[in-house]
Amino acid sequence: MLTLRFQRVGKKHDTTFRVVAVDSRFSSKSGKVKEVLGWWDHRKDKFELKTERINYWLKNGAQPSDSCFNLLIKAKIIEGKKRPVVFHKKKTKEGEEVPAKTETTKTAEQQLTETSEASTPLEPMAETPETKEEIKEEAKEEIKEEPKTEETVEIKEDTNSQ
Repeated sequence: MLTLRFQRVGKKHDTTFRVVAVDSRFSSKSGKVKEVLGWWDHRKDKFELKTERINYWLKNGAQPSDSCFNLLIKAKIIEGKKRPVVFHKKKTKEGEEVPAKTETTKTAEQQLTETSEASTPLEPMAETPETKEEIKEEAKEEIKEEPKTEETVEIKEDTNSQ
């Protein structure tokens, strides 16, 4: 099965992406690309796509990746809703997998329900100063209570020096 996906091109920290048609069994880095269909610069948000060739591959059964699908919607080559893009899971030093991040935005209602379910009522802290003035007064009292001690250091000279 053919897929339309991005192929990373460029230097470190200065990348652009090619939109390529490639067999899904191969990586886009393998060099076994069927056809280069355009490019996308994500930093400048500019792109140039060959719409006729993209439509040809889509009609012949090529499936775009999620990121490529979103770019094709932005270019108005295909219609529909954008797909959430799932990033790869990262492994920590212990070998545990960190959950994958998604590029979806949450609505205000979802955020409120998550915070209300996850949060537990906090107990008030015992005797904490609430204003800056009270903090300053406590600091002054602590300074007054500490006795000032003068430390003297005696330096002993060697009397056996020749």
